[in-house]
Amino acid sequence: MSNTVSIYNFKGGVGKTTTALNLGISWSRSFKVLLIDFDPQCNLTNAITIEEPRNTIYNNIRNLLHDHDPDIEPLEITPYLHIIPGDFQMTQIESNNQFISFGTGIIARLLSSQRREYDFIIMDCPTNFGVLVKAILGSSKNILIPAQADSFSITGIQTLMGYLNMVENSLLNILGVFFNMYNGNLILSQEKFNEAKNSFGNLILDTTVSRSIKVGEALDIGQAISDYSPDNTAAVEFMKLSDELLAKFLGNVSSHVVLENLNLQE
Repeated sequence: MSNTVSIYNFKGGVGKTTTALNLGISWSRSFKVLLIDFDPQCNLTNAITIEEPRNTIYNNIRNLLHDHDPDIEPLEITPYLHIIPGDFQMTQIESNNQFISFGTGIIARLLSSQRREYDFIIMDCPTNFGVLVKAILGSSKNILIPAQADSFSITGIQTLMGYLNMVENSLLNILGVFFNMYNGNLILSQEKFNEAKNSFGNLILDTTVSRSIKVGEALDIGQAISDYSPDNTAAVEFMKLSDELLAKFLGNVSSHVVLENLNLQE
């Protein structure tokens, strides 16, 4: 049975797609990985696929809404890395009355049909905390939160914790928050990282990923930064992030207690 991981933050521009791509490629070297592009912008799909996708996430959800058996055929990127491509029509899901009522069950059926085939299912989520994101998080085992070390870091994380309390999934495990596009040379970045560590403890991952133009260049051609520029600082850090997260899975480390403590403090 696979580990499902939602990559989400309600704040845009924090590198959700970059994170999904780099972790997916990294983990597929040792595990079988499925990427699912739920974001209507389809950036993950456009980065990693060449051909025009036919069997998109929207097609699959629409079939499930019509109570058809899942007939999902993920697109093979490598033998150990597959993707269910995104679709701009996913914008219609937010206003679909049937999905509004039964969205979590629909996503759960979709994931259940794939769990035996993969070790990890990584989901690139849209930014808007709406019906779709609630359904994804309601069906997911884990959430990973990319963030930036700026003036809004602490309030942003606090707000997101409040959002997660609205998700109907008592088993949702917070893998952690990691600071992406981090500049350790800036005093503000260092202060915000330390402030977040003091406020949220082990909810904040030890690994940070530096800002680098090479990361964007790699994304443009559908490569992990570790393949495109293996000596780049961000490449080394993404590998460290991958290892830190795998250690959590292998050690079954949970952040539920941290979230409960945050709730009590609020």
